Amino acid sequence: MRMRRLLLLAGAVLALSAPAANAAKVETIATGLDNPRHLAFGGHALFVMEAGRGGEGPCVPGPEGGPVCVGDTGAITMVTRHGQRRIVEGLASFAEEETGNGAIGPHGIDVSRHGFFFTNGGPTGLNRDDLAAENPVADLFGRVLALKRHGRLARLVDVWDFERDNNPDEEVGTPGIDSNAVDVLEDDGKLIIADAGGNTLLKARPKGSVRVLSLFPSTPPGPDGVQAVPTGVVKGPHGDYFMSQLTGFPFPVGAANVFRVDRRTGEAEVFASGFTNIMDLAFDKHGTLWVLEIDHDSLFGPVGPSTDGAIFAVDRKGNKKQLELEPGTLTHPGGITVGKDGALYVTNHADEAGNGEVLRIKVRRGGHHHGHHRHHHGGRHHRPY
Repeated sequence: MRMRRLLLLAGAVLALSAPAANAAKVETIATGLDNPRHLAFGGHALFVMEAGRGGEGPCVPGPEGGPVCVGDTGAITMVTRHGQRRIVEGLASFAEEETGNGAIGPHGIDVSRHGFFFTNGGPTGLNRDDLAAENPVADLFGRVLALKRHGRLARLVDVWDFERDNNPDEEVGTPGIDSNAVDVLEDDGKLIIADAGGNTLLKARPKGSVRVLSLFPSTPPGPDGVQAVPTGVVKGPHGDYFMSQLTGFPFPVGAANVFRVDRRTGEAEVFASGFTNIMDLAFDKHGTLWVLEIDHDSLFGPVGPSTDGAIFAVDRKGNKKQLELEPGTLTHPGGITVGKDGALYVTNHADEAGNGEVLRIKVRRGGHHHGHHRHHHGGRHHRPY
């Protein structure tokens, strides 16, 4: 899917049982980030993926017409109670030439007892081999990597290579090679990967086979339909996977869904609907699913003039309720996770270089604060600042 700027990178009937989600307290715990996307806890720290700000090139025409340039500015930032620092630098990124905004690069992350896994997204519809011939860092695009001891990186899954050789969504009427690995979930030794460009959930063995678990066609099917664009994948309380979709151009209001995916067969069904441009998901320990919209009134300017995102709490039956936040609190947010300290952690200004931040949002539920955790992140951790 040829994504516009952000991934170069409400109409619901509410049941009385929908989780109460209001009275939120918001504070900023990290600043100065370059296009921050997904984030996750591990040990005593919060880890934030930065898609970077591009670099010196090569530069090629971007989806919006202007040039986008490749560079080694992708990074991973660690946030603790002592502050923030980049623990990994030099990852592949491309972004708008003049501003460094709208980057694609490091995006998805999962930290578990089995390891630290992340995606270096891209290169969307570009040819990675051509880019890498001019700038070797581009060879990191389209991969799932693992962070090892002493900062060593291990290349695990080549998502772009799989798309180039197989192009699974061509069979449902979406022509062209396009790949952007935007999320990863480690599950029992397998890696579940959301490819926003390929419109697929993939199941892979580290350094082994890759196959399509689920393929999401356009709506309506065919080259003129709105593409699905998977953006996040998490594991639910009963073992199924839950996948969010951004939807493709023209980013229709209310057209994005959360799908429940059978972890064995890949069969997908709509779990909750009526969202707009979802970027990420996270479960808490109560079974509530938190859904993050990057732009509540659509990324397509003529439809949605604001840049406010939104957060929804979704109960086990798929009923949703929007979290009450002051207008302007969320400006194109890019990722969400849940901490054991009873708060949501959200990346903000996710399409901007140097202006990205992490927000801590303390939610009051039924008159009581409650704790959360994103699925199976390993280790104990405390308030990370």
